[in-house]
Amino acid sequence: MIIGLTGPSRSGKDTVANHLVESYGFKHYDFYRDVLMGEIKKRGMEVTKMNASIIGDELRKKHGQGVMAELLFTEAVAPRIVVTGVRSPAEVEYFRSKTDKFYLILVKAPAELRFERRIGTDPNDMNGFLVREENDRKKGIYEVFGMADADFDNNGTVDNLYTQVDEWLKGVLE
Repeated sequence: MIIGLTGPSRSGKDTVANHLVESYGFKHYDFYRDVLMGEIKKRGMEVTKMNASIIGDELRKKHGQGVMAELLFTEAVAPRIVVTGVRSPAEVEYFRSKTDKFYLILVKAPAELRFERRIGTDPNDMNGFLVREENDRKKGIYEVFGMADADFDNNGTVDNLYTQVDEWLKGVLE
């Protein structure tokens, strides 16, 4: 089983992934950490989300929109996998072509709340924060949102988010 997590930056994808790892034994893979960070370091660039976006765009332009999923899939080996950062329809299609047990989940939260959650690799102002979202839009992320099998609202407590995950997963695992 592979669960792909999509959503705007800082919506809670890693929080959901960590819960799946800790509570259900999933193995967590992330496009940023497991594919792009190595390429950023290899090029001697500063490790930022914007540089990851730039490199990801270069890889997609050179190798096709599904390249990130292809690169990640060569590393992903486990009975239960969760992948964070699904951003293009081609990535979804790639995973769906590899297993009939692929589920795409959209994690949502308001922009102001997501901006408050930013970390050191994120832009420090709202405009810079939203520029990255515009780049994701160009990759087709809104189309990906529409491909989701389920969605979770992360505008409350972490426990509320976990409850949504648990209820959905219970139905999938039965």
